[in-house]
Amino acid sequence: MSTKMTLIDKPYKKAIAGQLLQGLFILLLILLMAAFAWAENRVVRVGVYENAPKVFTSESGKPSGIFIDIIEYIAKQEDWDLEYVTGTWIEGLDRLDRGEIDLMPDVAFTAERDKKFSFHKIQVLSSWFQAYAGKDSGIRSILDLNGKRIAILEGSVQQEAFTRFSQGFGLRIKLVPVQHYKTMFEMAARGEVDAAVTNQFYGAMHARRYGLVDTAVVFEPSALFFAAQKNDKTQLLEAIDRHLSVLKKDMQSPYYNSLRRWTSEKVRFKVPLWLQILALIAGVALLTSLAGSFILKRQVNARTRELWQINQEMEQRIIERTAQLEEARMKAESADRLKSAFLATMSHELRTPLNSIIGFTGILLQKLGGPLNEEQAKQLGMVYNSAKHLLDLINDVLDISKIEAGQLNVISEPFDLRESIERVMKSSQPLADKKGIEFSSTVAPEIGAITGDRRRVEQILLNLISNAIKFTEQGYVRLQGEVRGDDIVIDVKDTGIGIKQEDMGLLFTAFQQIESGITRKYDGTGLGLSICKKLAHLLGGEIRVESEWGKGSTFSLILKKEG
Repeated sequence: MSTKMTLIDKPYKKAIAGQLLQGLFILLLILLMAAFAWAENRVVRVGVYENAPKVFTSESGKPSGIFIDIIEYIAKQEDWDLEYVTGTWIEGLDRLDRGEIDLMPDVAFTAERDKKFSFHKIQVLSSWFQAYAGKDSGIRSILDLNGKRIAILEGSVQQEAFTRFSQGFGLRIKLVPVQHYKTMFEMAARGEVDAAVTNQFYGAMHARRYGLVDTAVVFEPSALFFAAQKNDKTQLLEAIDRHLSVLKKDMQSPYYNSLRRWTSEKVRFKVPLWLQILALIAGVALLTSLAGSFILKRQVNARTRELWQINQEMEQRIIERTAQLEEARMKAESADRLKSAFLATMSHELRTPLNSIIGFTGILLQKLGGPLNEEQAKQLGMVYNSAKHLLDLINDVLDISKIEAGQLNVISEPFDLRESIERVMKSSQPLADKKGIEFSSTVAPEIGAITGDRRRVEQILLNLISNAIKFTEQGYVRLQGEVRGDDIVIDVKDTGIGIKQEDMGLLFTAFQQIESGITRKYDGTGLGLSICKKLAHLLGGEIRVESEWGKGSTFSLILKKEG
């Protein structure tokens, strides 16, 4: 019986052993595949652009700088293989957005960028933006930049911030976007721009080389991070935060060593050769090393304290200047509100007597008060026309004042746009007839009832048509209305004098008219188009213009089909 059981057990045990070997093989295969996948995940692609000393390419072609030192230290601890991808700032952000790189260094955090990219929590550096100019530029404050050419990094947060900053002071500044900080400093040195705006790290390192100095124009303190794709590579960002939290607590860590390396002179200590020889012979190497280390540490600590003090002083300067700028901005806004309120009040007070003058002269011209001789009628006609012209100007001032003061409200109610267009065309026909030009309109059948402010729409159209007729001596003025997608587009096209490209920027600016000769010939305050643009915006639409000097213009009012 015992022999029989042994014969049965042998194949059974053999089968069990085979299954175990198969299972071990499969487990080993899984582990190898996991290890392979893990090894692939260790490759981290990092963007590099030229912004020394934070991140740049050295003369030998090696990525360098504060951010590079930090990521290389972290990569060593985390067993990452770094792969650098060089390019411009914009190229780096585009590559990050497309997933072609995993990390982009030296990215300032903004609410807008937070929607697009992911950031770790502990900032790498803090910085601010500053304008640099020649020693004899005369630029001492933000107000000195009015009318100046300013070089700025294309697509950067400083471009957006500086635009808001300058607009807050009502300055007319020509921004010259460039792709490299080096390029803008070269342009400033050659006089091709009046100033260059960079971060304080780059400016402190390179300005003197180009004969530039820092100005008092300081703005937009910012926190700098590594950025990753939105909701991707979170393990990379978590690892960066984990190491930064440790590095920033130790003044002798690679983090602070990198700051000292790139933002100040190195502290050098070299043991004399005779001491090294003596140490080998006399056995005093240990004592010499300890003494040298003590001296070196004292010098490094002194430099670190100096750096800390400088940083604190600069941060205090930023706080003070930011407060001064905020105070100036608030004063400017207050003055603007007072101006608008004054203009609104004065316009209202002036309209009342003007309406009386127009009314009474109208009565006299109709001879309701008795007969008039030819000279009297002529003089009263001049008074009547002048009063109406003045009233139109005052109405424009009142409108622009209300808009700027936020007191102009638009109505939202259904009205027939086709009827409004017909009404405006009918009222403008005498002006066209007087100049002997062709005047016509074509309105698509699908244009009918919309929701909005009828009076303001008609005001815009009347102004655009009146301008077209005024600046057209021969040819035609044509209105065309059609539906394009979700928009209703009303084009007012003329064969008038047109607009030069260099004057386009002033076209919608209040109290501005292009070319003094035109102003003298055609008269006006330059308020009409500014009012039209602001009204269109209040209506949820916009105004666009295309023009060719000497051939004519097309102004387009764009409204939403659903108001």
